[in-house]
Amino acid sequence: MEALLVYAARCVVMVLVIWAVSIVLGKKSLLQFSAFDIGILMIVSTVIAQPLVTKDVVKTAVGVVILLAGIIVIGKLSLRSRFYMADYRPSVLIAGGVIKKEELRKNHMSIHALLALLRAQGYTRVSDVNFAILELGGNISVVPRNSARPVTVRDMGIPVPDGGLTLPVVMDGVAYPDMLEAAGVTLQWLEDELKKRYRCVVADVFYAETDGRLGLYVNLYSQSGEGTGRRRGP
Repeated sequence: MEALLVYAARCVVMVLVIWAVSIVLGKKSLLQFSAFDIGILMIVSTVIAQPLVTKDVVKTAVGVVILLAGIIVIGKLSLRSRFYMADYRPSVLIAGGVIKKEELRKNHMSIHALLALLRAQGYTRVSDVNFAILELGGNISVVPRNSARPVTVRDMGIPVPDGGLTLPVVMDGVAYPDMLEAAGVTLQWLEDELKKRYRCVVADVFYAETDGRLGLYVNLYSQSGEGTGRRRGP
């Protein structure tokens, strides 16, 4: 029984360590990981698993600390332009409508793979592409030729005001004052709009969002297949 408790304690410690690693990595998504990041993560995962099969927790902790320090240092250096050029940078695969064979070779990419990436972005003809840039995560950014890009309201000379940032102000029947403040509206305004337009109160709302200027989107519990006022608190 004691051995089982010790093993459970090790598992809890490893969960906390993994949580700490995720905090250090920040909000970087998998698509933003470089080959170095992926390699370090594989090593970290191997080191973290050691206490589950051995009793040498101290060495594991030291190893994880060293690896995390390496991640932090490399991350800081990556912000510097000189190191950025040595570490990783986007590759221009198409420039001025011309496919750069040398860049394809450097990135071990065939023309078929390039065409597949272009099709995924909605471009079936290379002649429609002005620039194509291979980003860090392997996705491609396309700058189309002016003749191939969609018509905008600016092209048509139609003045359109910029919208604000749309924020969720109600979730699960609960209004969030910080989101209301960020959207530039008040709880009183929200309650008045709900009463006037939907004849309901905040507790009847499953989800609501607004940018404070262009209107209010409301999804009631009754529209989501549930009764009204399912939740009245967090």
